[in-house]
Amino acid sequence: MRRIIRSLLNLNGNGKHPPKDVLIQQVRSGNNSLALSAIKHLRDALYLQDGSMHDVDLSHANLKGARLARAELQRVSLIGANLTKCYLGATNLTEATLVQAVLQEANLREIQLSGADLTNAVLRGAHLAQSNLERCTLVNADLSEANLWSANLRGANLTGAVLSQTNVTNIAMDEMTRLPDGTVWSPDTDITQFTG
Repeated sequence: MRRIIRSLLNLNGNGKHPPKDVLIQQVRSGNNSLALSAIKHLRDALYLQDGSMHDVDLSHANLKGARLARAELQRVSLIGANLTKCYLGATNLTEATLVQAVLQEANLREIQLSGADLTNAVLRGAHLAQSNLERCTLVNADLSEANLWSANLRGANLTGAVLSQTNVTNIAMDEMTRLPDGTVWSPDTDITQFTG
């Protein structure tokens, strides 16, 4: 069925998309315009939606401004990737590796990041409303001025994370959540002590 759908898509040039492995190489190239073009081909060919991008290594990719909403990217490696101002709404990045990734001012509304590793990631000004960050590693992550409204942070590790001027309204934490000062959350914890 997917082959039929792909054949009905409006493809450019010779009527075919470049092979998936070629597109992935282009995404990893470090060239932003080439990467964005490859992302468009991957989306049009349904590779971003059908699960065939699970476990792919996109480390150090320059995806600034990419549109990756609702993509299926489970266990993808985006180590050191530039995702500044990306649109990742409702994207599935469960158990992905985003160590040192830059997601500044990215739209991550309703994103699935459960079990993901965002150690040393930069999320300044990111929009993370209603995101699932359960069991997420956010050690030393910069979440300053981010919007975490109604985010799920149960079991997350925020040791050393920066929450300056971060919106933490209605966030969900539990006794497995580790706070920026290394202590664990309790029902009497005032999370705003870290946002001042």
